[in-house]
Amino acid sequence: MTVAYSLDQYVRDLRSITAAETDPEKITERVAPLAMRFAQDRSWLRPEYRTCDPDQGFGVHLLHEEPNHDLAVFLISWLPDRGTTPHNHKTWAVVVGMEGQEQEVNWQRLDDGKKSGHAELKRAGEHVMTAGDVARCYPEHIHSVWNVGNDISMSLHTYGRHINYTGRSEFDPARKIEKPFIVKVADTETA
Repeated sequence: MTVAYSLDQYVRDLRSITAAETDPEKITERVAPLAMRFAQDRSWLRPEYRTCDPDQGFGVHLLHEEPNHDLAVFLISWLPDRGTTPHNHKTWAVVVGMEGQEQEVNWQRLDDGKKSGHAELKRAGEHVMTAGDVARCYPEHIHSVWNVGNDISMSLHTYGRHINYTGRSEFDPARKIEKPFIVKVADTETA
């Protein structure tokens, strides 16, 4: 019999890892298998986590956040044929596909970032995440996500810091624009 891996245990493990490590690569290497284990449990998954905000095209459901906004865990649900603009996180991240098909496009920044509001990007690769796939992101990594399936897709996202508190950016590659990126978080209980 497999013992359930609860949100409380996952958060305790995240705290332990981040107390011992500061390097984002080492942190995400250690968090990735735990995030996959937590995503596979599904006993914590509630029907309301499938709810998507129609304006932004996805639903951001906060499962945990430390009082100082560190160690944020989200379930993000994506409407079919919707997603995000290219964006960075300004923190480390581990994402686990749970349902559906999410295309992740990686972007390379070509300019030096010194001109405020300006960014030059080019596509630098892509892949489709499905259930059980894991992606690791670093503070300056730029990517976009798009639900390429016919149904709502869902993924578990773990961040070193709540994404609305990192000063992250979204990008418009065609217009070469960089601007702040804040997402609407659904009203759900947090641990």
